[in-house]
Amino acid sequence: MDQNQNKEPTQKQDDIHKSPKTFNIKRWKFITLLIAVILVTILLTVLSTIAITHKMSGLDNDQRKSFKKVQAAYATLANDYYKQQNPDKLSEAAINGMVKELKDPYSQYMTKDETKSFNEDVSGDFVGIGAEMQQRNHQISVTSPMKGSPAEKAGLKPKDVVKEVDGKSVKGKSLTDVVKMVRGKEGTTVTLTIERAHQTHTLKIKRDKIHVKSVEYKKEGNVGVFTINKFQENTAAELKTSIKKAHDEGVNKIVLDLRNNPGGLLNEAVKMANIFIDKDKSVVKLQKGKDTEVIRAPSDSLKEAKNMQVSILVNEGSASASEVFTGAMKDYGKAKVYGEKTFGKGIVQTTKEYKDGSLLKYTEMKWLTPKGHYIHGKGIQPDVKIDAPRYQSLSMIPEDKVFKDGDHSKDIKSIKIGLKALGYNINNEDETFDSALQAAVESFQKDNQLDVNGKFDKETNRKFTEKLIDKSSKDDEVLKSLLKKLK
Repeated sequence: MDQNQNKEPTQKQDDIHKSPKTFNIKRWKFITLLIAVILVTILLTVLSTIAITHKMSGLDNDQRKSFKKVQAAYATLANDYYKQQNPDKLSEAAINGMVKELKDPYSQYMTKDETKSFNEDVSGDFVGIGAEMQQRNHQISVTSPMKGSPAEKAGLKPKDVVKEVDGKSVKGKSLTDVVKMVRGKEGTTVTLTIERAHQTHTLKIKRDKIHVKSVEYKKEGNVGVFTINKFQENTAAELKTSIKKAHDEGVNKIVLDLRNNPGGLLNEAVKMANIFIDKDKSVVKLQKGKDTEVIRAPSDSLKEAKNMQVSILVNEGSASASEVFTGAMKDYGKAKVYGEKTFGKGIVQTTKEYKDGSLLKYTEMKWLTPKGHYIHGKGIQPDVKIDAPRYQSLSMIPEDKVFKDGDHSKDIKSIKIGLKALGYNINNEDETFDSALQAAVESFQKDNQLDVNGKFDKETNRKFTEKLIDKSSKDDEVLKSLLKKLK
């Protein structure tokens, strides 16, 4: 038993059991205090909301201050301009203005419809002429026409500058606007006025449904030739399947033809390189400011490709992802590169799609090969140069000119080179329209059911251009030269 349990309680203990005192406050003081508490709560809520909004905006203090002017201008024009304005169009104009200020031919803002077209390009199916374009130095130029496309058949070439579409000038228009003008309904015709080598030419091109098949495979003797048209969804998977087929056929020498391949999806270029490059090896380095991200091969290389002798064929139309792939293969000694210098695009674009279906495509970083080579504006030089036939690089002959015996012009030299390539008897390549050329023109006109007058007129010019394009697509002298070297 506790010895203290019968003790009397102390005074302090007694105080605990006393009734509490009442606390009185005047009504006006209570109301004042309540209002103060409410105001403080509101202030804290507002400050918290602003802080959260600022954080979610992704802007720093200086950027927020600058953007307030944009908001003020938008509000003024939307509400006070004497004509009612479409708020969506004002917003789009503001975005387009910001993109234009970048002075970057590869960055652009796209509306919902334009985004749809962009996604079609990535998937490989669309209606158009089949030509990749870019905006550079305030000009719209052709990066490369796709193989077998209406654009290629009509004679459109890399670096052609588009001046007019259906007679309307493209001066001051964005790339997106020009692409929209060029595209249209299947079966309709679009007329492009282009500038090439300081000469203006007009091309009529029939729009068609374009399915860009990523990979085409054919066997040439003991060599497998893989034409890779574009880096789109499943390109790497298609190539892998085709290489397995070639392996089963006993092929151990392959050519990867990237001529006029405008590029496309970077991740497809990485996966395609991974067919040949071992797991965890660097494929491309992405650089933004001082930060560098190394993109590595994610999987084991394809066993069927390990002992294959790989050759890559490129030209000035080989760009972007084509160069990423070629650069990695060259750095690791996995392939020998043939052909001509590539286009030289060493920057990477990314996209941000908005809730209304519009999209912003912008340059986010530059890329380097595994060994750190930056090829932007320089391109990749081939290990072995194979020049395209001279007739493939001829300037187009102006359709509004007629050439006849006794005339002198640099275009006459082009006519002679072209007719010689088509098999007609040409005894010199000077700039004089002589009797031998007249005889060759007459033979050409007779062979093609034209009016035989010995003059290089508009109809003769058109048939001449058509025949050279057909020859270029059917008689691939560059590929033949490479295959001969591989024997």
